Amino acid sequence: MIYRDASFADIYFTALNMRDRDFEEISAVSFCEDRESLAIEIGRVWSTSGNCLACCSNDGKPIAILNYVPIRPGVWSMGLFATNKIKQIGLSLTKLVCYDIIPALDRAKAHRVECHSIEGYDDVHRWLEFCGMRKESVIRKYGKNGEDFINFAWVRGNMSIPFQTSSEVH
Repeated sequence: MIYRDASFADIYFTALNMRDRDFEEISAVSFCEDRESLAIEIGRVWSTSGNCLACCSNDGKPIAILNYVPIRPGVWSMGLFATNKIKQIGLSLTKLVCYDIIPALDRAKAHRVECHSIEGYDDVHRWLEFCGMRKESVIRKYGKNGEDFINFAWVRGNMSIPFQTSSEVH
C-alpha cells in the first residue's frame, strides 16, 4: 500500500466509489442525499482538515481515505471510507492505524480517539475493536432518518495501544 496526503481529487474519487454501506453510514449524518453531492462535500471538508490520507494500491489509485482530526483539546475523531477494493490494502491499512496513527496520537497526548459507526456494520465494528477501540455506547436516533450509531473510542489509561508490548505502554 502507498499512502499520501489526500487531495480533493483522491477524496472525491474514493467517495464516489465508496462501498454502499459506507455511503449509507456517512449520508445518514450528512445533508447530502446522493453520492455526487456527498463526494463534493467530503472532498471540500476533508481536503482542508489536515491529517487526511489517501491509502492507495501500488499503482497509486486511492482505495481508502483515512482522516483523523482534533475536535477539542486531547480528543480526536477518526473516520474512514473505502471502495470495494479495500481487501487489497486491508492488512497494510490496519498496520498503519495500529502501528503509526494511534501511537502518534498517543505521543501527541491525545487522551481519547473516537469514531461513530452505524449500527449493524459488524465488519467495521470488529475491525475497530481489533485496532484497539472499544464500544462505549449506542447513540439512539443519531442519523437523519433515525438510524442508531455506535460510539467507539480508544481512551488513554483504559487500554493499551494496539500491538505494543507491555514495556512500550506508557
